[in-house]
Amino acid sequence: MKIQIILASALALSACDVRPVVSGFNGSSVSIQTSAFTPVKEAKASTQAEANRICGKVGKRAEYASTRALPDYNSEHLYLCL
Repeated sequence: MKIQIILASALALSACDVRPVVSGFNGSSVSIQTSAFTPVKEAKASTQAEANRICGKVGKRAEYASTRALPDYNSEHLYLCL
């Protein structure tokens, strides 16, 4: 019983994680992954901020291009560095 409660708590906490992860950057674009369980509004805000930070390192600004669903319950957001 205790194990089930611990697992349920861990699952609930993992669904609240909104930290974006940079999965690719080539100077012209940046790919950022988030959990598919992250609320859309929070995912957009956090990925835009991270894309701005990464593109800013090469003196450019980030512009949203697309989002695709990955098979492991993640989403990948593509930003162009202009």
